[in-house]
Amino acid sequence: MKKCAWLLTALFLLAGCTREEPARIWTPSPASPTPSAAVSPEPESAWWEGLVEEDLPTGLASPDQLGALGEEEVLLLGRTAVTSLYVLGGDSGILLLRNGCLSHFGQQVSPKDSLSLPELYQWDYDGDGLDELAVRYLMEAEGDQIVYDLHIYDWSDETCTDLPVTRDACADRALAAVTSDYDPGSGTLTLSYGDTSAVYRFPEQYRQSPGRISFATSFFREQNGVFTVILGARVESTGAWFANVLADIEYDGADFTLRNLRVEPTTVV
Repeated sequence: MKKCAWLLTALFLLAGCTREEPARIWTPSPASPTPSAAVSPEPESAWWEGLVEEDLPTGLASPDQLGALGEEEVLLLGRTAVTSLYVLGGDSGILLLRNGCLSHFGQQVSPKDSLSLPELYQWDYDGDGLDELAVRYLMEAEGDQIVYDLHIYDWSDETCTDLPVTRDACADRALAAVTSDYDPGSGTLTLSYGDTSAVYRFPEQYRQSPGRISFATSFFREQNGVFTVILGARVESTGAWFANVLADIEYDGADFTLRNLRVEPTTVV
């Protein structure tokens, strides 16, 4: 009997030693509050963004009015049968109005020291059956250095695109196409393309370091829907103008190509 009581006591103690502790529930610590992102204020609308057709002038501006253009003033620079071109005060660019829709481009229209109205041309330059607007802008007029740029504006539905046919863009393509050969013995430089060429003879003091050729002037003439760029070739070391490089502008709706390139002499030194 004592042995049985002893066994029961031992079993009771053993059961007490192996009792599982209650599971502890893990509670995450509260996360640090995340600072709310700062809300950027919406940019203010430009003063001209609310303009509609009825707000725009109908009388053509003069070059003198360009010089007195107010900060929030609009001037009409020119129009064709379907498109009007406006300049915005405060160096805010231009507006084009066609079929009641306004398109904005941030570009210069005339040098401040030689004010001039741009010239507008309407033609189907890419042959797609729809007319584009070409505008010739005077960009620089200093002494004998005259620079014009041409912009071709094209509409697709209500979207207008601008292709700048600038002096620099034309000069880069022309320089890549023409050939220049210099003979240090005679001091003669020949600029050529195909069977057209012009020759410049350097004065004696420049023959060892003749310098580079640059196309520093540009003009665009138009005839029957074709623009021809005329680039004036100058020797930078002497400042002499000795040739013109001419090329027709071919517009394909996205870019332009120089066609029918030729070199014409202007002076022989």
